[in-house]
Amino acid sequence: MIKKSSLKLCVALALCCSPGLVAPAFAGGDLPGTASTAVPQGQLGYVYVDPYNFSPLVAVIDLGGQKISNVSVTVKGKGKKGIDINYKVSDGQILTHNGIPVFGMYEDHLNVVEVKYKLGSKVQSETYKIRTSALPHIHIDGQDRTQYEYEPVVVKEGFEDRFYLVDGQVITPNIRDKWDWIPTQNIIDTQGEVRWHMRADVIYDRPGGSMSFKQTRDGKLIFGQGTMFDDHPGFLRPYYAKYDFLGKQSFRRELPKGYIGFSHEITEMPNGNLLIRVGKQDYLLPDGNYVDTIRDHVIEVNSNGDIVKEWDFNQILDPMRDSVLTSLDMGAVCLNVDMDQSGKTMTIEDLANEPYGDLAGVGTGRNWLHVNAVGYDADDDSIIISSRHQSAVIKIGRDDEVKWILGTPAGWQGELASKVLKPVNSKGKALKCDDAGCEGDFDWTWTQHTAWPVPERGTVTVFDNGDGRGLTQPPMQTMKYSRGVEYKINDKKMTVQQTWEYGKERGYEWYSPITSLTEWQEDHKTMFNASASVGLLEGDKAPEHYITEVNPDTNEVMVEFKIKALLKHEPGYRSTVVRPGEMFSQ
Repeated sequence: MIKKSSLKLCVALALCCSPGLVAPAFAGGDLPGTASTAVPQGQLGYVYVDPYNFSPLVAVIDLGGQKISNVSVTVKGKGKKGIDINYKVSDGQILTHNGIPVFGMYEDHLNVVEVKYKLGSKVQSETYKIRTSALPHIHIDGQDRTQYEYEPVVVKEGFEDRFYLVDGQVITPNIRDKWDWIPTQNIIDTQGEVRWHMRADVIYDRPGGSMSFKQTRDGKLIFGQGTMFDDHPGFLRPYYAKYDFLGKQSFRRELPKGYIGFSHEITEMPNGNLLIRVGKQDYLLPDGNYVDTIRDHVIEVNSNGDIVKEWDFNQILDPMRDSVLTSLDMGAVCLNVDMDQSGKTMTIEDLANEPYGDLAGVGTGRNWLHVNAVGYDADDDSIIISSRHQSAVIKIGRDDEVKWILGTPAGWQGELASKVLKPVNSKGKALKCDDAGCEGDFDWTWTQHTAWPVPERGTVTVFDNGDGRGLTQPPMQTMKYSRGVEYKINDKKMTVQQTWEYGKERGYEWYSPITSLTEWQEDHKTMFNASASVGLLEGDKAPEHYITEVNPDTNEVMVEFKIKALLKHEPGYRSTVVRPGEMFSQ
């Protein structure tokens, strides 16, 4: 049997024997990826497409034994209107990958990549041509499905260089207390072209769902993978991970022992620690019984994976508050999408008698809180959570003290009732409100998704999904709407002012019953919105995912995409802005 290292040597010798060809020397061990060129094209080594078996649209131009520095890369756009991707590569990243990282190629295309670098005392400029394969198909629900369709609707001047990570999912339909999906993560440019694709099998090595894909401060990618059967002996535990966009793994760690049920959120803190939304395994109830809790804990982990802090919301909040739960549409309770329950609600008795598990209900061990986002406020070392099933955004200190509650005052008792913020107008005058809403241009958020502080504006942004708005279901589904919304909170006066909203005017055509995101973008001074599950409950229609980036001063749409899924149970989760210029610069 010929060893791999010997086989590589044979290939090298064969290349050397061909007229005009020069082959680089190979070191022992396996070469990563697949060489897309027969010989080096410039003064460096081979080009390896997908060097970490992570994404078919990335590559490394091997150093070929050379020592280079001051590297910059341009991946040329396709056609006259194609979008170039430009970025610099630090010397450390060159050493890390033993070559030049190439990000942002087109699928099934002979890509043109220009590189500039210093070799010795000379600056070199070279052009590489790199062939990529087509993106993979997935066979599911009897269909051979391709990627989503990305339709640019609006792209204003100055926004052509935007790149969006689109987070999609194929949900297993009509399951009430288990959830599972195949992930689809692509980065698109403003022409609607896919410029990066993450292989599903990188993540999907266990049933469950992958969530919270976002770019970190050092330009890399974090996410987590839940598991479908947390209660089965020998199950594969949920994990959280960090990779770079080429696929080099920084870490991939299972949740600490005793924690289960990862979904929705990982947030990076300024010190590099991570806030992770989890459940607790074998939680002891006052009656002596044990249950697994559902989306009601947050843990902070450090760079070693050790837990620094736990927030147990069963102790901090009120797991028996049912004011919001009785108004929810049971057809779409976030992860548990059941078309047969569309438009139906549950009574207080129903909620109290639901079996334990991932079901909407009151009490520890049921889905009473459903935290779907965790933000961090460095000003006072506090977290801000979004609780879908309480229709509340809540700020909590490291000492577990609730600082404020943004949401309807209905059902809050005792000390928690005193933490509910009082709505005011722009002049600080109190607004007339009841449990269902307020006068004027103010509304609370209802079954919202994402709630993040914006330090540079002194505000909090929220995606207000709008199910159960006003603690009721409207006579017709088409009366529902979703909003991106921003609030300014005065911690001392315990007041809240609504400073911006978008989406109400678009009505049902932009309504997402679950998922979605609103996020301030400092570079363009815009509000980025992903209304990610439009039309989810519309019979056999596949849902749509809108990306809408607006100027908050005028609500002018600067960029909008309509993303078309192929299957009925295929909503988006979140999308987010990514910046190629930050991926390899540190």
